[in-house]
Amino acid sequence: MKNIVYLFFVLFSCFSCSEKPITVHLKGQLKGMVPAEVMRYNGTASMIGDSRDILIHTDENGYFDTIIELKKSEYFSISRNTLYLTPGDDLELVITENNQEATFSGIGAEANNYMKKRLFPKGGSFLEAGRYVRADFVRTKVTVDSLAEERRNELAGLKKVSPEFKKMEEARITADVVNSYISYASYRKDVCFDWQAYQRATPEEQEKINEEQQKLRDAHLIAVAPELNRLYKTLTDTLFLNVAVVRDVLSYFGEDQYGWFEGIELPERTKELYEAADKVEALRQAITATTVNDAKDFIAKAKYQDVVTEVRHKADQAGKLVEGQPAIDIMMTDVDGNVKRLSDFRGKVIYMDLWATWCGPCIQESPFFETLSKKYEGKDIVFLPVSTDSRATTWKSYLKVHHKNLPQYISQDQALKDGWCVRYIPRFILIDRDFKIVNAYAPRPSEEGIEDLLNSIL
Repeated sequence: MKNIVYLFFVLFSCFSCSEKPITVHLKGQLKGMVPAEVMRYNGTASMIGDSRDILIHTDENGYFDTIIELKKSEYFSISRNTLYLTPGDDLELVITENNQEATFSGIGAEANNYMKKRLFPKGGSFLEAGRYVRADFVRTKVTVDSLAEERRNELAGLKKVSPEFKKMEEARITADVVNSYISYASYRKDVCFDWQAYQRATPEEQEKINEEQQKLRDAHLIAVAPELNRLYKTLTDTLFLNVAVVRDVLSYFGEDQYGWFEGIELPERTKELYEAADKVEALRQAITATTVNDAKDFIAKAKYQDVVTEVRHKADQAGKLVEGQPAIDIMMTDVDGNVKRLSDFRGKVIYMDLWATWCGPCIQESPFFETLSKKYEGKDIVFLPVSTDSRATTWKSYLKVHHKNLPQYISQDQALKDGWCVRYIPRFILIDRDFKIVNAYAPRPSEEGIEDLLNSIL
């Protein structure tokens, strides 16, 4: 029997055909994904919060059939797939972690089949991680502009999409072009860089090389400023904030040193969104009474309800993670399948390492974590490595090859995201004997001061 999506807002299973649709029917399969996969809200306010994310539960083969409430068209994402959902959509879909493999049929399929070719900002958008970088910028620009025109022609040919969708997707293409021009500074091939020679160089020589490379990047970014300025002037409509790459490229506004935004004034809503993002980022970096109060002060003066909702959600979450608050319990499983709870370790100081097999910085911290644990053998403290991998099989395979001395656990408990606000890893958490939070963002085991902190609470 298909499980139903558990929403963070009220579900409606039906609606009258005489009324404006307020639901979307989704049916299909999530292939190769975990039994509880998050469909992330990807519109404007997703830049600062995730309260509108939807958890999709499937059967053992990844099948699901659900109805969600949706009052207006919105962008969502599942893994690397970006979806555009409109009230009244009735979609049958198959999704994998490769967005190009997705299939859509039914009402709303045309927009979502178009979205399968969405580019990725971290890959330099139209540069596609260097694939379309040419010998110099002039030739690269010709290629980028040609690819953008192909995408515009494809967009123009869509018949069953709204004018609003076309406007936002046109803005996406423009923002991808902007991102391509900027990213060229990092991907350029017309400057020879000998990585092996750089590694052999002294620190002083490396600093000189870095300075020379920065001068070349600066020269490029200044040279493209007039073209970027022209393009940026077309991206200021607040409707376009729904598009992730538009939000990405507009983020340079506050630190513009090249003249990209000369003569451009961003709307009040856009400014408030980025100010909100700064407040939320401060909460992610350090949860203290000060950062929580700063967020609450911002809420009191903010004008836009969706922004207020997300910042309040984050402030409320963070308020539960301030020093002295009760620790949030989670369920986890050891390599033999035995279920444990974090609270089972009450009575000891807990130093928890949240990591994953795919996380390079996590892997680098692991030896420090194990070495530090040996220094505290016999003390009233437990060192707790907890994998956040989505697949236990991947985690177990990794542990077979990489021996660990500490008992290992894995957790896919939603409380890690909703309660502990785990967005980035590695993440280290320190809890005292009374199961109260000492530091929700504790220092890494490789950092100076961690031993002093541990000693202070033992």
